[in-house]
Amino acid sequence: MGLIKITGGGVIEKVGGICDGQTIKSANGDITLENVTAVQNLGTSYADQTGSSITYTPPTGTKTVIYEAYFQISVQDSHSISHHQLYIDAQVINDSRTTYGATNKQGTYIFKYAIPIGGTADTTTGRLASWTAAKTLKLQVREYSSTNEQMLHDTQHWDGAGTNVFHRPELFITALS
Repeated sequence: MGLIKITGGGVIEKVGGICDGQTIKSANGDITLENVTAVQNLGTSYADQTGSSITYTPPTGTKTVIYEAYFQISVQDSHSISHHQLYIDAQVINDSRTTYGATNKQGTYIFKYAIPIGGTADTTTGRLASWTAAKTLKLQVREYSSTNEQMLHDTQHWDGAGTNVFHRPELFITALS
C-alpha cells in the first residue's frame, strides 16, 4: 500500500476503545484507558466521570482534537438530570457544559467536543495556542439534585425485566489536520 496524503481537515489519527484498562498505541506513545468495572452513582457535587480520563499528546500538525465519551445513563427517579463538563488539565471548558435529562428513560449518550489548536488560547471555548506535551482530558459530572438522580454505566431494564446490567463506557480521541 502506498502513502496516504492527509490534506486540511483530514483525520491524522483516531485512538480509543472500551474502558477496560487496555493500552492503545498513538503517534506519541502508549495510552492506557481506565478500567471501569462498576456503576457510578452520581451525587450533587462534581466528581470525575469514570471512563472519561485520557492523557494525550496529538501528532504534529494537528489543528483540532475531538474528544468523544460514550456512556450509559440510567434513571433513579422519574425525572433524572445530570450535568457534564470537560476539563483540559485543571481548567474547565465553559462552552463544553451540557445537561442530560431523562424521564423514565435510559440509553447510551455521547459527549463530544472539538478542541481547536492555534491562535489565542481561550478557556471559554477550549482553544489551545499550542499542544505539544501531554494533557489530561476528562469529564466531571453531577446530578441536578437529590430528587433528580442518575447512574452511569448501567441499564435499568434488560430482557423484559427491571434487571440492571453493567454497560462499560468507551472513549475516543480524533486528531484532525
